[in-house]
Parts: sequence; C-alpha cells; structure tokens
Amino acid sequence: MATPIVDAEYLKEIDKARRDLRALISSKNCAPIMLRLAWHDAGTYDVNTKTGGANGSIRNDEELKHSANSGLKIAIDLLEPVKKRHPKITYADLYQLAGVVAVEVTGGPTIEFVPGRKVCNLAFDRNYFTAAGESHIVAFFRIQRYLPMRGDFQMLKKVYNTCVTSSIGWVYLTRIL
Repeated sequence: MATPIVDAEYLKEIDKARRDLRALISSKNCAPIMLRLAWHDAGTYDVNTKTGGANGSIRNDEELKHSANSGLKIAIDLLEPVKKRHPKITYADLYQLAGVVAVEVTGGPTIEFVPGRKVCNLAFDRNYFTAAGESHIVAFFRIQRYLPMRGDFQMLKKVYNTCVTSSIGWVYLTRIL
C-alpha cells in the first residue's frame, strides 16, 4: 500500500478535483451512485486484520463482480476522466472525495475532507454478511461504538440505510474513515 504525500501541491489538486467532481455530479445527476461507491469502497474494513476500508480497491474486477457492487462500474468509469486530469490524487482519496461532494451537491453540509488514504491494488472480500450474521461492517461500526455489542442485524440494516441516505450519516462516516 502506498500512502500519498499530502503536501501543498496535493491539497491544491484535491481542491481542483473537488471542483471537477462538483461539475460532474451536478451535470450527470449521479450523486447517489457516487455516495454508494464511497460507501462500498470503505465497507471492506476488517477490524480483526485491520485490512480493507477506503483504499480504492473497489476498482478491481474481483471486487466489482460481487453482487453488492452491481452497477458501481458506472461510477468508476465516470470518475476516470477526473483521475486522468488529477493523476496525483489516489483512487482511495478520489472515491471518498466523490462521496463527500455528492452529499454537498445534494444540499448536505460542506464536509471537511482529510486526504491521505493508502491505496491498495488487491481486492478484498466483499462478503458483508457471513453465515453467522456478522460482517465487516458490523465490526466496523462496533469499533466506532455505533452499534450495540449484540450485533443486531436489523440495527445494521437501519444504520446502513441511514448512513447511505442521509448527510448526517455520511458526515459521521467520513470523520471516522
């Protein structure tokens, strides 16, 4: 995994990319899928192994083939021209920034974006819900003290729906990622 050097030049590129993303998301009316892409890229975090998370690995074919990621290739393809204009920005930062901008474009709050996510070229297991009903997402929220320790599956669904559909949830997610 490579960590970008977040210097003044990188921050300027982030600002330029943010403007490009605002124009893209507004013109293509693609805020929901950008938010979903950011969520699904982050959704592989495994608290036990400290792997996965918002690292840009969702662009790998192996992850895109998972049924939960159906349709996300559209968002990835829409973001490629932005990546080409701003090659210094990592895929990990680009995908999360797209989610942040999606919230803002749809009337949500301006979200402080902290760049510097490590990029991973490996695919991660997208088995969100295992046979035991536990998942990487449950463990992720548990460590953040968002879910009760009992691992309530219905609560997980409510949290997922809330975070995906509300700017408050997205603000919470971006601050802990």
